[in-house]
Amino acid sequence: MFIAINLDKEIKNYLSNIQEDIINYNNAQLKMKTVERRNLHISIKFLGDLNRLEIEKISLALQKLSSKYQPFRINLSKRIGIFPSTKKPRVIWIGVEKGNSEVEKIYHDIERELQGESFYDNDKKFTTHITLGRVKYIKYPNNLIEFMKEIGFKDISQMVNSVELMESNLTTKGPIYGVISQYPFLQ
Repeated sequence: MFIAINLDKEIKNYLSNIQEDIINYNNAQLKMKTVERRNLHISIKFLGDLNRLEIEKISLALQKLSSKYQPFRINLSKRIGIFPSTKKPRVIWIGVEKGNSEVEKIYHDIERELQGESFYDNDKKFTTHITLGRVKYIKYPNNLIEFMKEIGFKDISQMVNSVELMESNLTTKGPIYGVISQYPFLQ
């Protein structure tokens, strides 16, 4: 399970096109497992497997937190990031420019609200991002970095009206994410 902000269809389609551009770039000799279009989201907190009582505690915390926020707009970044480093890329992602501080505030509020729970692990660092793919192999990482600097980005945004508690169901065709509960912001 995880806490996320889901993305609208326009952003998912846009990001899917960027994923295709990266995969089709041959000069890096890259093998990457992309996140499927339907699964693209902003991850706020990975929770792992939870029992019913733990889900209820998370749900109460998210209800409380969501009532403190109003809908806000996010704009995607105009650059692609890499975890953990450009020399050893493992995750390729895109960030959020406008709205980043609101997402970080939500994350920190969740950390404060749940820090005493035995099932909850506090993270040391948080970066607002959307995972585009996981690198399985790359022969020329510098070529990929240079290519990603050349990608033409457009201004694209959406309103964020809620956070969701999500589940991941593993299938032979990959994970399928589903919304367990949605926590709308004040209108």
